[in-house]
Amino acid sequence: MRVACTHGLFASDAIERLSALPEVVEIVCTNTVPPPRPSDKLTVLSIAPALAEAMRRIHDGESVSALFTTP
Repeated sequence: MRVACTHGLFASDAIERLSALPEVVEIVCTNTVPPPRPSDKLTVLSIAPALAEAMRRIHDGESVSALFTTP
């Protein structure tokens, strides 16, 4: 199983406890808040490309909401 969240506010030893569960193969979170201590099972995804694209669209007068729709 993979555990995912947007704003990874992991309390005290949450990463260690989740990592210790054998059924958890990966923990995925974004870097919208400072990431917790590194872990072998933790993957932190950058939101920089999404923010850059949103800023480009605002600058060019394009739709930002289109970023969140599926084709």
